[in-house]
Amino acid sequence: MTSSTEQMRTLGDYAAEHGAVAYSRSGSRDDPLSVLDEEDPIFANEDLLRIDHIPDQDKIVGRNSQIETVARRLKPTITGGSGKGTLLLGKSGSGKTLVTRYVSREVEERGKNNGVRIGRAIIDCAQRRSEVQTVIHLAKALNHPEKTGVKIPHSGIATGAYYDRLWTIIDELYDAVIVVLDEIDRLAPPDDAPSVSPEEAEDSKLLMQLSRAGEENDVEASLTVIGISNDLKYGDRLDTRVESSFAPDEIVFPAYDANQLGDILKRRREAYRPGVLSEDIIPLCSAFSAQEHGDARRALDLFRLAGEVARDDDADQVRGEHVRAANDDAEVTRIQDLIRGCPTQAKIAIAALAALDEFTNRSHFKSTAMYQVYRAFAEAIGMNVLGQKRITDQLREYETLKIIDMKRTSDGYREGTYLQLSLLDDPSLLLQSVGLDDHCSGIPIGPRMRKQIVNLVGK
Repeated sequence: MTSSTEQMRTLGDYAAEHGAVAYSRSGSRDDPLSVLDEEDPIFANEDLLRIDHIPDQDKIVGRNSQIETVARRLKPTITGGSGKGTLLLGKSGSGKTLVTRYVSREVEERGKNNGVRIGRAIIDCAQRRSEVQTVIHLAKALNHPEKTGVKIPHSGIATGAYYDRLWTIIDELYDAVIVVLDEIDRLAPPDDAPSVSPEEAEDSKLLMQLSRAGEENDVEASLTVIGISNDLKYGDRLDTRVESSFAPDEIVFPAYDANQLGDILKRRREAYRPGVLSEDIIPLCSAFSAQEHGDARRALDLFRLAGEVARDDDADQVRGEHVRAANDDAEVTRIQDLIRGCPTQAKIAIAALAALDEFTNRSHFKSTAMYQVYRAFAEAIGMNVLGQKRITDQLREYETLKIIDMKRTSDGYREGTYLQLSLLDDPSLLLQSVGLDDHCSGIPIGPRMRKQIVNLVGK
């Protein structure tokens, strides 16, 4: 007889039982704090491998064309003019943010040499998720309260009042401002919210205000806005009024190939001490990362993590085994980071497909089966149930990220064509990652739910 505790088992319980546990590979020491006084045996300058490190141009591989194009868009700012609104599009790790940080930093320095006060703010919209939160962070990034006397409260005033304070800050401190909105496509309404028209979307409202600051709010300083998105079709979603005022040019960043990733790592190998890298490290890191859509961020992470694994092992050299161990650890982190950034409804849908894969003996499923499990999960935790087409559309984004495969297929005349779904990642890792979310941790996966899932696809 199944216990009531087992019947009530949830995805949160699953995550706790299967979740990765942090561990140390190094042995115990008589004085564990002695590491603070020791010279690092592996790294000479680990900062060179930080994702937010901006290297010199000779260390930026394969992006000369994009650097030149972004520089042309921002060139008027050097003399206090308005640059050209721009969208940088491409997959994660293709160099969009790196190029923007590099070029905007150079423009800021050259403006300073001309006596032009240029402000520069790079905002991660994925961390803000609303117009007002983005404006608050933008105002704080540009403000020097000791000079302006302007305070930016975390809450408590109207959105328009935040904009008014932003305009005051800009006009008092700057002749020109470069605003970079990283992952701007993440400024979208919640999936379970009522349908929102394009002009009411958070990104549209923000872009409208910024692109018309001088026209409608008498801001004397020039504003140049750059939007960055992993969605190659993001520009097609913009409201026509925003397109008219923002009028962005689009610059597409292609993925890096394995050779380019190898060049990127070679140009940062001085992060390591001489002689500690075995010959196969850079080719191995490049090969693993090329499989992940040519993601330079992934390559640098893996290159750094391999060194950390070797250091924890008290090894005197970074070898292939350390890269493979780091790759295993990085895979867990990658999936957890990706799932953490998903909207709640998408997490539930991904959990539904992962549960079908994990708890049955099949690997391909009709979209109708996924939707029935999604509905059961959503109802169990009190979430609004979206329609099947909307949920399927939610999952299409993760097809481009190579988590899910979706294809139209047929089983003959009996049912005709249908949409078939399958996972490209470990279902257990996906379930663990979704189970870490507070909203989704209560999804039931006890014997009753598992039986219901199995019945949907047959024995």
